Amino acid sequence: MTFNYIKKPTKIGPMPKDNHSQPAPRKLGDFTEQADAYQAARPSYPITLIEQLIQQLHLQPDANVADIGAGTGIFTAQLADFGFNITAIEPNPVMSNKAVTHTNVRWVKGTFEETFLPDASQDWITAAQAFHWAKPDKALPELHRILKPNGAFTALWNNRLNDEEPILTRTWELIRANVPEFDDTYRDNGNWEYVLTSSGLFHEVTRNEHRHILDMPRERYLALWHSHNHLNVSAGPQRFAKLIQLIEEDLDKHNVDVVPMPYLCQAWTAKRGDK
Repeated sequence: MTFNYIKKPTKIGPMPKDNHSQPAPRKLGDFTEQADAYQAARPSYPITLIEQLIQQLHLQPDANVADIGAGTGIFTAQLADFGFNITAIEPNPVMSNKAVTHTNVRWVKGTFEETFLPDASQDWITAAQAFHWAKPDKALPELHRILKPNGAFTALWNNRLNDEEPILTRTWELIRANVPEFDDTYRDNGNWEYVLTSSGLFHEVTRNEHRHILDMPRERYLALWHSHNHLNVSAGPQRFAKLIQLIEEDLDKHNVDVVPMPYLCQAWTAKRGDK
């Protein structure tokens, strides 16, 4: 199998002094205590796929783009390189404060359900690794409201290919053995075409996907799991600390310094309807 390699300079911020300590329980959807790990570890998105989306939507460099659930601005920064006029929307200021400053990006505190943007103001709306947090019955009308006629909404995710890399497979086995109730299908087994058209406000759903590999140094690989909100919440502090210890022991046992992480980036794009 052939992969396209997307490499991103890695700058790992300080991790907790004691990875085996027991922090306070995480809240589902609250990344406040995970913002550093998120910014340090989460992968960027394949430029090839982004270019395909831009070409399909015939977007011009001066297009108005809203990136919702922007987090620490990983996808926002990639969009900024195309010169768009970007509004990055994020409810958590701890996350948005980690973002790199760009002259063509402004940040707004908001959500999918309440963006605070004017009617018919956006040519394109994006949600990278975020739309599974939305309430579609309230979010879709809001997205429809702020899109221009013929505008479009794209939801995309980097999904790990757990069975295609032995290190990742072993980590996944440790997760299943130690946090058996954890369900990782919350974002990638949904019928997103059905969800996006469920309100009758969007139509013409298209799907794009692109495989890529990111070589993760050991520290970044551990930070990746620290950034996983659902896993933290499912495990609780004690089991999560034990899980990280087991992952570290496995990396030590196999003398792992770099993990080649395979991803399938999938994007669903829906056009704004007239309703």
